Amino acid sequence: MSFSARCVPPVLCTILSLAVTLWAQSTTSQTTKTPRGSISGRVTIKDKGAVGVAIGLRRSDNSNPFEPFTKTTTDHDGFYHIDNLPPGAYQVTPSAPAFVTAGNNNPNSKTVVVAEDENVDDINFSLVRGGVITGKVTDADGRPLIMQQVYLYRSDAFDQQAQQQQQQRPVYSQNSAITDDRGIYRMYGLMAGRYKVASGRAEEGFVGASSTRNTYKQAFHPDVSEHARANVIVVTEGSEANNVDITLGRAQSTFTASGRVIDTEKNAPVPNLPLGVQRVVGQRIEIIPTMASTNAQGDFIFEGLIPGKYTLYIFQMGLQNPYPDLRAEQTSFDIMDQDLSGLTVRLTKGASLTGIVVLESEDKTAFQKLQQLQLRALMITTPGSAGFGQSSVSAIAADGSFRLGGLAPGTANIYLGSAMGPINMRGFMIARIERDGVVLPTRLEVREAEQISGLRIVVAYGNATLRGVVRFENGSLPPGGQIIARVMKPGESIPRIPSAQVDARGHFILEGIPAGMYELHVSVTPGGPGLSRRVTQGVNLQDGVVTDVVVTIDLGAAPK
Repeated sequence: MSFSARCVPPVLCTILSLAVTLWAQSTTSQTTKTPRGSISGRVTIKDKGAVGVAIGLRRSDNSNPFEPFTKTTTDHDGFYHIDNLPPGAYQVTPSAPAFVTAGNNNPNSKTVVVAEDENVDDINFSLVRGGVITGKVTDADGRPLIMQQVYLYRSDAFDQQAQQQQQQRPVYSQNSAITDDRGIYRMYGLMAGRYKVASGRAEEGFVGASSTRNTYKQAFHPDVSEHARANVIVVTEGSEANNVDITLGRAQSTFTASGRVIDTEKNAPVPNLPLGVQRVVGQRIEIIPTMASTNAQGDFIFEGLIPGKYTLYIFQMGLQNPYPDLRAEQTSFDIMDQDLSGLTVRLTKGASLTGIVVLESEDKTAFQKLQQLQLRALMITTPGSAGFGQSSVSAIAADGSFRLGGLAPGTANIYLGSAMGPINMRGFMIARIERDGVVLPTRLEVREAEQISGLRIVVAYGNATLRGVVRFENGSLPPGGQIIARVMKPGESIPRIPSAQVDARGHFILEGIPAGMYELHVSVTPGGPGLSRRVTQGVNLQDGVVTDVVVTIDLGAAPK
C-alpha cells in the first residue's frame, strides 16, 4: 500500500464584543490628493538610545495578509523614522533578540493611525531584557529527549479557565522551544509574569503546535500531569530560571489506520484524494496536522495515531480539489491498542450552490479585482450528518458565475475570501443573496444532495473612510485596556467589515467601506473592574469621502 503524507499547520480565530457609552459628532471632508505621512520615535534601553534595533511596520487592517513589512533600524541615538506613508492604521514593532517592551501590560507592537500628510512623532519603545527559562526533558528512564517540544503557559490562563468553568476551552501556549541533543531547552526574551512549563501531548485537545511525532502524554514541571499541581515559575526582568526540568512517562504507543476510498455511484476506488483526520476529545476536536493522499487503487494510511476516537474528512485544497462535487459520508473509527485496517470511506454526490456574482456598481476595475477573489461556503452541518462541517471554494468566472459543490446538508455561510497571493479585499462586501428576485437570509439551509441554482450574490464595493478620535471624560484608559471600533449594517449581528484598534492617541480609521448607513460601535475592553462599555452611533458614509467623528467616553458614568 502506498501513500503520501505531509504536515500542515492548523488554523485558529477569536471575537470579543463588550459594552460602552459615548457621545459623537461628525463632519466630512473630501480627500483630493494622495497624501504621504511619517512615523518616528525612539527606542531606549535603561533610558539610553538603543542602536541598531530593527523596526518593522505594516498595515494593521489585514486587507492584504501578504503585504511585506517596511523595515528600518534605529540610529546611534536610538531614533528611527519611516516616511512616505499613505493614511491608514499601522502596526509598529521593534525587534531586539532577548529584549521585550517594559511593563507587564505593554504589547510588543503599537497601533498608529496616520492621517493625510501627518507626521506622527514620539512612537517610543522602552526595552528591558527579558527573562529566561531553561531546563532538561527526560523520559521515564532518565534519558534525554531530543527534538522534544516544550510549551510555556501563563499561570493565570488556567485560573481564568477554572473561574469561567470552560474546561472545554483550550489554553494556548505563549511560547515554545525544542530540546537539543542533550535534551536541554532554553526560552528567552520572556515578559515578566508567572508561568507553567509543560511538554508532551495534552489529552484535553489541541493546545499549541501538536505533532504526530510527540508520543508522550503531557507533563508539567516537574513531573505532574495536572496543571493545578505544576510548579509556578516567576519571571522578572533579566531573570533566569534554571533546572526547570520535566520528566515525561513512557512513550505512548502509536498505531496506523488504513483503508480505501470508494465512489459509491461508480463503485470504483478514488485515486489522488487528499484526506485529513481529526481526533474527537469530549465536545471538541483535536486537529491532527497530517494529510494522506490515496494512491492509484484508492488506498490510504495514517500513521502515528494515539488511542482515541477519530473522524476522516476530505482535506480541502481550494480550487485544486479533483472531486469538487463529491463529499465523504461520515467515517469515524476508534484506535484502541492495535493497528486498524479495512476502513471504507464512501464518497457520494454532495449538494451544490450555483449562480452568479454581481457588483452593485459599474466599476469595471473593481469587477476585475472581484474576479481575483474566491467565493466560499462554510457548512454548519445538521445533527447526524457530516458532523464537523465542510467547506467549498469556487472561483468567480469572467461572467460572474460560480459553483460551490460537494456540500453536506446543513446551513451554508457564504462569504468572500482571498486566494493565496497578494490580493487586497478592502472595499468588497456581500450586500445580499437573492433567488428569483427574493432576498434570502445570509445563511442558506441546504438539504441532502440538493442542487440549488439561480442564486444571485450581490456584492457592494466602495472606498468610503471613517476616521475618528476617542476622548475620555472623568478618567483615562487604564493599562491593559483596549478600544475597538467597528461598523455594521443596522440589524447585523456579525460584522462583515474588519474592526479597527484605537491607537494610544485615541485615533482610529476604517477604510474601504461601501457607501451607506452604518452603526458605529466603540467598545472598551476591560482594563479595570467595571470598565467595559459600548454604544451604537449611526453614521452615513459616502464613496470617496472621509467622515470624521469625535467620540467622548465618560468613564465616570455607570456602564449600560
